[in-house]
Amino acid sequence: MSFFLERLAEYYLQKYSTDISDFCFVFPNRRAGVFFRRHLQNKSPKPIFSPEILTINDFFFYFDKRPVSDNISLIFKLYQSYKEVIDPKTTIDDFIPWGEMCLSDFDDIDKYLADPNQIFKNMADLKALEDDFSHLNQEQIDAIRTFWSSFDPKRLSQLQKSFLELWERMPLLYEHFNDRLDRDREIYEGKLYRSVAQKIKNKTIGEVPFSRVIFAGLNALNNCEKLLLNYLKTQNIADFFWDYPQWILTNPAKPNEKISLFGEHEAARFIKQNLQDFPMPSDWESPTCNGPSKIIIAQAANDLEQTQIAAQFLKDISDNQEDSDHTKTAVVLADETLMLPVIHAIPSQWKSINVTLGYPLKNTPAYSLIDALMTLQRTTRTTANGKTWFYHRHLIGLLRHQYVSPLLGDKRDQLINQLIKANKVFIEKDQIPENDFIKKTLTKVETIEALSSYFMEILLLVYKSLKERPDTDFEQEFVYHLYLTIKRLGEILGKLNEPISTDTWYRLFRKLTDFSTIPFKGEPLNGLQIMGILETRVIDFDNLIITSMNEGTFPHTSPPNSAIPYNLRKGFGLPTIDHQDSIFAYYFYRLIHRAKKVILIWSASDANQQTGEMSRFLHQLYYEFHGKVVTQTYVRKAGTKALPQIMAEKNKQVMVQLSAFLHEHNRALSPSALSTYVECPLRFYYKYLVGAKEPEDISEELDPRIFGNLFHQTVEALYKPFMGQIISEDILKQIAQPDNLRNTLKEIFSLNVPFIKQKQNVFIDLQGKNSLVFEVLIRYLTGFFQNEIKKVPFVIKGLEYSMGMVFKTPSGRSVYLGGNIDRLEEKEGTLKVVDYKTGKGTNRINDIESLFDSSKHPENKAIFQTLLYSLMVEEQTRRAPSAIQPSVVWMRKLFTDSDSNLYLQPVRGKKEVITLDLVKTVFVDSLGKLLDELFDPHMPFKQTPEEKNCNYCIYKEICLKG
Repeated sequence: MSFFLERLAEYYLQKYSTDISDFCFVFPNRRAGVFFRRHLQNKSPKPIFSPEILTINDFFFYFDKRPVSDNISLIFKLYQSYKEVIDPKTTIDDFIPWGEMCLSDFDDIDKYLADPNQIFKNMADLKALEDDFSHLNQEQIDAIRTFWSSFDPKRLSQLQKSFLELWERMPLLYEHFNDRLDRDREIYEGKLYRSVAQKIKNKTIGEVPFSRVIFAGLNALNNCEKLLLNYLKTQNIADFFWDYPQWILTNPAKPNEKISLFGEHEAARFIKQNLQDFPMPSDWESPTCNGPSKIIIAQAANDLEQTQIAAQFLKDISDNQEDSDHTKTAVVLADETLMLPVIHAIPSQWKSINVTLGYPLKNTPAYSLIDALMTLQRTTRTTANGKTWFYHRHLIGLLRHQYVSPLLGDKRDQLINQLIKANKVFIEKDQIPENDFIKKTLTKVETIEALSSYFMEILLLVYKSLKERPDTDFEQEFVYHLYLTIKRLGEILGKLNEPISTDTWYRLFRKLTDFSTIPFKGEPLNGLQIMGILETRVIDFDNLIITSMNEGTFPHTSPPNSAIPYNLRKGFGLPTIDHQDSIFAYYFYRLIHRAKKVILIWSASDANQQTGEMSRFLHQLYYEFHGKVVTQTYVRKAGTKALPQIMAEKNKQVMVQLSAFLHEHNRALSPSALSTYVECPLRFYYKYLVGAKEPEDISEELDPRIFGNLFHQTVEALYKPFMGQIISEDILKQIAQPDNLRNTLKEIFSLNVPFIKQKQNVFIDLQGKNSLVFEVLIRYLTGFFQNEIKKVPFVIKGLEYSMGMVFKTPSGRSVYLGGNIDRLEEKEGTLKVVDYKTGKGTNRINDIESLFDSSKHPENKAIFQTLLYSLMVEEQTRRAPSAIQPSVVWMRKLFTDSDSNLYLQPVRGKKEVITLDLVKTVFVDSLGKLLDELFDPHMPFKQTPEEKNCNYCIYKEICLKG
C-alpha cells in the first residue's frame, strides 16, 4: 500500500515524465512538501529540476508581494487607529485583549469575503435589541425594580450607549486600520487573501507564473481560496486532489455498507462540496486502505504517564522491527506542552528525531526566567538613602532557576545557603557577593527603554552559556525566540507617542506571549517524527502514537476568539465552533485511516489533577472500527512488575550509600526514619540515602512543622528550670501564669520566625495569620498545663533527651538506633517516655504486628516510635521493662481527652496499658525482621502499595507511580 504523497509523485512522473519543473504543488503545510520532494527524488528515473512546492498561504504571496506584519506590530497599529476613531482615552494594556479579538475577526471577515459594514451594523442592531425594554408592561417594570432600583426602560446607561457606539463605529475602525496598513505597505493574512480575491474579481490578477498548479490535501477552504481555485480551474491550469477516508462519504441509506452512527460524518462536511466544485482527475486512483488493523486506546493516570506509555510503545515497535524506516512512525502531540517530556522519554533505539510543531512560549524555561526577573523587579525596593532591598522568595527563586546555575557555578549554592542561614525576609544588595551576572541582574530598572535592554542582556548571557553546553538546542531556541519577542516589543513601544510604565510593559509582555508559540521546523527525511496535529495534514504513517486524546484537547472545545456571536457568524458564513469540530474530525480520521497500527493515549487527570475525559473521537471508534479497538488501562498496582523500585537488588552503590548514612557520618537510624521505611521503602531511599528533599527556604509563615517546633521548644523552656525537681501543682500553676506563657512564647517566636525580631532585642507585634497562631499556641499551652496538674507529682528526668542503642538483628547485624525523646519523667517508680504529637494518630492497637504494616503505620507511628525510644531507655538506664512505659500527649485531644497512656486491646480481648514488658518480645522480634529486610541486598526499595501513603508525600511528583 502506498501513501498519498507517494502515489501523487508516481502519478505526475508517469503522466509527465520529468517535465514538471514549471509546475507548482500546493499543500496545506511545509512538512508535506518536504516528504513529497523526497518521493519525487526516489521515484524519478533520472535527475530532474524540482517543481515549486508551496503552502496555500505562500501561494497567495505570488499575487501580492506586501509583507505580512507580525502580530505585535498589528496590535499597536490597530490601537493607534482605535484611539483616533473610537476612544482616545483607552490605554494600551486595556486594549490588548480586545485588540487581539478584533484582529481575529477582521481576519475571518476578509478570508470569507464578508461585508464588514453589514456585520457590524447587525452587531449594533443586535445589541440595541438586547437593551430594548419597550415590550415590558408596567407590572413587569415594577417587578424588575424590586431588585434593580435604578432600572429605567426608557433610558440607556452611559456604558450601554458607549457599547452601541463602539459597534456603530467599527466599520470606520476597519477602514481606518486598513488605510494605515496601505500607507505603510503592510498587510495581515486576511487582508492578503481579500486583496488577491479582489484582483480576481477585477481581472487584474496578472499571469500565473506556473504552467500547472496542483492543489493536494486541502480541506476546509475559505471563500478567498475557493475563488482562487475556481479562477485557476477556469484557466484550465489546475488539478485538485483530496485526501480523505472513503468510508466517511458512504451514504448511510445504502445496504451492506459501513454506516456512521451519526448519519453524515462530521469529518466529511467539506469534502463532498470540494469534490463537487473541484473534481479530481478522472485517471487518478487514490491509495486504497482498509483502515488500521489494530487500534489501541490506552488510559494513563496523568500527563507524565502518557509519555511513559508512548515510550513503551516505541520500544515495542523498535524491538519488533515494525519500522525499519523510522520516518513511518510518528508521535503526534495533541497537547504541545508534552513535547519536552516526550522527547526525554524516547528510548535510545530511536537515534534520529525530527520535531515539527509550535511549542507554547509561556511553557519554556526561558519564559520562566523572564517571569522571575519581572517579579524580582516589581518587588525590589530602593530607599531614600540609595539602598536596594530584595524580597527573599523572589531572589532565591531566581537563583534556583535552571539557567542561573551554570552562570554562577558553585557560588550559586553557597549564596543560597548563605541567604537562608541569615534567615532574613528582606535582603540588602550590599550583603550579596557580586559577580558579572549578579551585577547585571540585581539592578533596579526604572524605564521601559532600560527594561527591554535589561532582559535582552540577560538572555544573551544565558544563550552564550547554553552554547557551551551539549544537548541544549531546544533551550537555545527558547532563549532566541524570547529575545526576538522582547526586542520587537521594545522597538514598537519606543515608537509610541505616549508614556508607558514598567507595569504596563509587564502586562503587555504577558498578554503577547500567552498565545505565542515557538515554531520548531525540521527536515524530516529520516528519524522518528514528533509532530503537532496541524503538521500531520496529508502525511501518512504506518505507526501512530497520539497523546492527549482528551475531550477539550482533541478536539478543542473552546469557541473562536471572537466578538461576533455564533448566529451572526453562521449567517455571514464565518467559521464557527461547528466548523472547528468538523476540521478536527477530518484531521483525526484522515490521519489514522492508512496507518497499520494506531495507539491513542488519554489521561485520567490533567496537570491540575482535574478529572480527564476521553475524547468523543475515541468513543466513535468503537462503532466505526468495530472489532479492531482494544482498550488498555495503565495503572500501576501493588505486586505488579510495573511497581516502581530502586534496582532489582540493592547493588553495591546503594549499600555504600546506606553504610555512609549510618556509619561514616556517625548517624543513627531514628524512629522517624524507620517509620518512613515502613510507610514506603522508596520514600526512605529518596529522603535518607539520596538526600532528595524540598529546598530549604526562609520561614515566613508558620507551617505545621514550625507550629510543632514552637510548642516543643516552649514546653522545654518552661520546664527546664525545674529539671530533677518534684513537679507539684503549685509549680505548674506558677509555670502556667498567662504572662509567663506569653513572654516565653514570644522569646521562642523571635528565635524561629525571622521577621519577629526586626530590631535587636525588640519584639514586634505579630500580624495577620501569625497572630492567630500565637493565640492558638497560648490556648494549647494553657490546656497542656491544666492536664499536667492532673498527673502531679512527677519528676522531669530529661527534656529533648538524646538516646541511643546498638540493636542486634536475628541475622547478627548490629544497627545503631538513636534519637531525641521529648520528655522523660518518673512517677511512682515508673519511667514514662513522653512524646508530643501535633498530628493525628491513635492510642490503641490490636496487636504489635500492625505497627509494621504499611497500611496501618501512619495511624500507629506514635506508638511505634515511643516503643522504640522505650527500648533505648531500657538499654541506657538498665531499668526493668515493667518499669518503662511509652506515653503520647496528643495536642488535638488536650481539651477532650487527657489520657496519655497507650493501650493494647486484641480483638475481643481485654484492654491493657502498654508497658515495655508487655510487648517487648513481639516488638523486638518484628523490629529485627524489619532491620534485616532494610539491610538485605536482595530486597529492593519498593514503592508502597498503599496509595493513601502517597497523598502528602513530597516525592509523589518524581515517583514513577505518578
